[in-house]
Amino acid sequence: MPAPPRILERIVGLLTPPASREVVLGDVYQRYRSPLHYISDAWYAVPCVVYSCIRRTADAGVLLMDAMLVYASFLAAAWQLDRQLLYGKYGLVKLAVPSLLAVIALMLSDAYATPGKRSAFRPLMQGVLGIGLVCFAQSAFAAARFPFALPWWIVAAGGAAGVVSIAAIGMLFPKDDHRPRGAG
Repeated sequence: MPAPPRILERIVGLLTPPASREVVLGDVYQRYRSPLHYISDAWYAVPCVVYSCIRRTADAGVLLMDAMLVYASFLAAAWQLDRQLLYGKYGLVKLAVPSLLAVIALMLSDAYATPGKRSAFRPLMQGVLGIGLVCFAQSAFAAARFPFALPWWIVAAGGAAGVVSIAAIGMLFPKDDHRPRGAG
């Protein structure tokens, strides 16, 4: 029986959350016919597994608290550093984009967490990851002159407060290995 190329198996393994990696790799291996078929099979399976892991690990209440605190962090930064932004076109909507990006990063971070490995620094690392994605996206928005780009000083101040707030929520509602953050 032919086997898929090792490089394809490694790529699919990296894209699959650790909790489901062995099962997904085994399933797509068993259905292997050709490299193109393997890619198309993984193209369908991996997003479904990621979505399933997000549904299993995400807690809507905790994510809503994270989103509200990140939004409040950027709102406070804009209030203190550039009030005109709030009154300008799409001012309040521009501040919602970092919240959305941070929540997406938190959901993916929980989905890709290795089961059984729990670090005391996990809430802080999630905050850094979430706000890191925000900073990266805001840099890309600014470079592309996208209208929803925020000034760098608001990204820096709001991001610092956002990291602290995400870490605080993560410590107040620690994620158990078998339950979503905040459940129970």
